Amino acid sequence: MEYTAIVGGRLSGTGETGVIATDQIFKAIGQTFETSGLGALRMESGRIAVDAEGRTSVDGVWAGGDCVFGGEDLTVSAVAHGRDAAESIHRTLSAAAAPAVAVA
Repeated sequence: MEYTAIVGGRLSGTGETGVIATDQIFKAIGQTFETSGLGALRMESGRIAVDAEGRTSVDGVWAGGDCVFGGEDLTVSAVAHGRDAAESIHRTLSAAAAPAVAVA
């Protein structure tokens, strides 16, 4: 991935790159949504079912964009889904990493 910055009022790549370790990535390019191979993910109306934070029925899996939402203004919705899922993932990972505190 490449980091970005707003330059002259526009989003532009900085040239600085990084690597994010993942188990799997689903790339959406706005074509057709193919549901085969999604295994245990719960579906609703041909889309991946998620809660308000983008969590799916599979623990540790979030989804957003056109695989969960097929309405108008998809770009804005997809960006919002990504933001909401990122915040949820951060809370989940932070909670798992928090040290136990003894209360006497």
